Amino acid sequence: MTLDPNKSIFEYKVRPMYQALTVLAIIIVVCILAKLAIMIGWFSPKVYFPYVVSFSFLLFYALANCLLSFAEDDQTKYWTESILSYVALSTLGAGISYLFSGLTIREAASFKWIFFVFTFGYVILLTIMRSMRKIVKYAQREDSRLRGE
Repeated sequence: MTLDPNKSIFEYKVRPMYQALTVLAIIIVVCILAKLAIMIGWFSPKVYFPYVVSFSFLLFYALANCLLSFAEDDQTKYWTESILSYVALSTLGAGISYLFSGLTIREAASFKWIFFVFTFGYVILLTIMRSMRKIVKYAQREDSRLRGE
């Protein structure tokens, strides 16, 4: 996909699965780079650092996914794919974090609760974006009707 500088980000139609796969790849790369940096001795983070990386990018996915939902015509299909992709990304991200840290999500400080907050916030944000889209579509339709178009 090539980026057109004259095109708004809201016009790009990127499936949630591809968004999640991209974020998952970034999580893996950052965790590997962090592991290499630790082995070299460049920095010594907390043992739960992979969870911080995974959850940070999970939040990034949630925000980007909600913004990109504006371009989609079939919102119900997009919602379903988005939530399934979110569940898969969070599960795989937690698995990767476990592999890199050796800690389960229960042992990694309060990340279990952060996951619940992120998930709840994601669903609310997705609902708000969908409602905003409906309001904007309605306003555009009414504006066209009033102009006689």
